[in-house]
Order: sequence, then structure tokens, then C-alpha cells
Amino acid sequence: MDQSINTLIMALKPINIQQKITAKSVKVSDIDFKKDSISGDVINGGTITNFSSTGIKDSATHNILEIADDVTNINNDVFIQGKINCQTLQYNRAQVPVLDVKEALRIDGNEVVWRTKLGKSVKESSLTKVGVLENLQVKDTLYVADGRVGINTTVPSKTFAVDAEGVEIVIGSDDATGFVGTHEARPFAISTDDTKRIVVATNGKVSFEKDVNVKGRLGVGIQNPDHDLEVAGNIAFQNRIFSSASGIPTTGTWTKGSIVWNSEPDIGEVLGWICIKGGQPGAWRSFGHIN
Repeated sequence: MDQSINTLIMALKPINIQQKITAKSVKVSDIDFKKDSISGDVINGGTITNFSSTGIKDSATHNILEIADDVTNINNDVFIQGKINCQTLQYNRAQVPVLDVKEALRIDGNEVVWRTKLGKSVKESSLTKVGVLENLQVKDTLYVADGRVGINTTVPSKTFAVDAEGVEIVIGSDDATGFVGTHEARPFAISTDDTKRIVVATNGKVSFEKDVNVKGRLGVGIQNPDHDLEVAGNIAFQNRIFSSASGIPTTGTWTKGSIVWNSEPDIGEVLGWICIKGGQPGAWRSFGHIN
């Protein structure tokens, strides 16, 4: 009889396989927990309570942590004293006293806040207080840059400029003198009650639309008048001209009744000359003999 082992029909049983321990295979009384040890590889099923190890302490009374192949769920608050390093962080809501980021905060991939500026995606704001602004532009309305302010213009001609229907009204300085008016050849008016009171034409003529009260001295052609009224040239009154000269006028157009006072009066001379017929220069006669 052939005593050889037929390897084709005899199944070899594996050796050195550690059997898993279940509640029916071992009695608690058979284990000396002080001397013996149980490998975690042979524990299958059951609940371990008051578990702790070198790095873990479990004192929960109900299920808190669930670990699956595709997700880990934590059903309570998490307190971490160190840093969290992750590739992607997603959350539904966050509440932190201080949030530190290296570059920018994004919403749906759009930069919202950078270290020193707002992101380009920010279109509206309810800011009530800001720091020192360097440049500010509001579309079609406000321009602030390089020490100048423009309303409805991005190229203010002076320190402050307002463009109203093509007329630029400016405020600034000119040769160390305060300046207010129009930059181009446009008339300028000062108004009250939405009514023009003083109008400066493009040629420099000034018109007063109402009464003019002068409480000081008035000089016409004189910078610093010494009397209540001083005029550097002729005066027209009731269509008559009053002037001063050393003789009868030989040029100019004069009206009847105009008077030229003698600018060099002396004994034996006349006080002046009066026009008895208007014209260029008209007809004149002397009056007022000086004795």
C-alpha cells in the first residue's frame, strides 16, 4: 500500500493562524489581565467603554465619531489647540474672533478681501468709515486724485471743479490769490433765491441786477481811493460828459451840455468849457472867469 500523501486530494490546513476571540470562545475568568494581553487584531464586535491609550482618551457616553471609507462624521463640537493643515476646507458656517489668511479671502473663486485692498468682485459696500484714501473715482460722478477733486469730470482744471452741462465751475488759487469762476470763456453769475444778482461777462464786464450799496469808498480806475468816490477818467451824467483838461477838446465825440473843467486854473483864466453843440468834437464856449 502506497503510504505517500496524495497532495492532489488532501487539503493542507494553514498553521499559525490566530483565531478571533468571541464571547463564546473564551471565558473572562480564563484571562489574567495583569499578565496576559489581547491583540486588537483578534477583537471583533462589542463596545469598549472608558477606553484610553497613550494618545486617546474616550469618555463619551454615546456615539460621537463615525468613520467610514468615504467620510468621517463628528456629531459634536471640536476643540483643537494646534493648527489644522488640510488641502481643501469646506464649511457651511464659521464663527471665529480672529481669522488669519496668507493672501486673500475668496467666495466662489472670486477674491473678496486682500491684505491691503478689496477684491475686484466687490461692487457694493456699506462702509461708514475709512482710512486715508489716495485715489477715489465714482463712475461718471466723482474724481479725487493728485490733490484735486472733480464732480462730473475726471480732469479738474483747478483744485475743485464741477462740470455742469459743459460749464466747468472751478475753485482754486491764481498767483497766490483765491479764485472762483469758470475755467473757459463762459459768463459767471452769483445768485440768491435762484436769481442772478452779479453777472461777469466773458469780456470782464460786471453787471449788477439790483441796487448796489457801497458802505466804504468807491474807486473807478483807482485802486486805493482817498475819497467816497474817485474816478480816474470821465463821468457821464444824464447823457452829459464831465471831464478835465487844459483846453477845449479837439478830439472825441461830445454831447451838448458836456463840461470840461480847467485842469490848470489860474487868475485870469476860465473855470472850464461847456459844449453848446454836440459833435466831433462839437462847439465849445468858456465859462467862469477867475479874478
